[in-house]
Amino acid sequence: MQRGAVQTKIAATADAASLAELWNELRQIGARSERAVNPLTVADATQRFTEVIGRPDADVIVACDGPRLAGMAVVRVAQPDPLSPTRVLQLSNLVVAPGHRRRGIGHALVAAAADYADERGVDHVAAGVYPSLRDANRFFARVGFAPITVERIAPVTGLQRRLGLMPSLVADDRVRRRLRSPVARPRRLRATTRLPD
Repeated sequence: MQRGAVQTKIAATADAASLAELWNELRQIGARSERAVNPLTVADATQRFTEVIGRPDADVIVACDGPRLAGMAVVRVAQPDPLSPTRVLQLSNLVVAPGHRRRGIGHALVAAAADYADERGVDHVAAGVYPSLRDANRFFARVGFAPITVERIAPVTGLQRRLGLMPSLVADDRVRRRLRSPVARPRRLRATTRLPD
């Protein structure tokens, strides 16, 4: 699909290496939160993109500004939760390459995602964005996305520890914290010598 100078299409297997480079850019922008959830290397990402491109339930939409890939977004039709009778198009990993920003690439990718949803009879598009990405959040708000839920994430071991499901570790943590606390440390008594009057 052509929108001005920007052309969008569904990615092919031959695009996987270029998609991995774009994904690495997104990973750098997402910073610590992105790396914690997706601790992949660029080589792993190339393989992942090859797998996604071959899946029947997902696609990667790419935007071309001339001969090079200028942006991408991963799309997948899914139920928002197991009890929901409807499906949504989940839009994730939207990124525009440096040097191509503010040229309508993001708009073209979202428009292509809307067309993709419409062709499949899906009424809503949902976008996942890290809260720390202010520009991305502003962009999605400007094009009509509204927040509905806040999705939080926690590592399983940390959650188990917090919920008391790992009692020995919880006890060990309490002991360590207590020993580090200045209140818990025994105070040394200063030797006081009284001088004769």
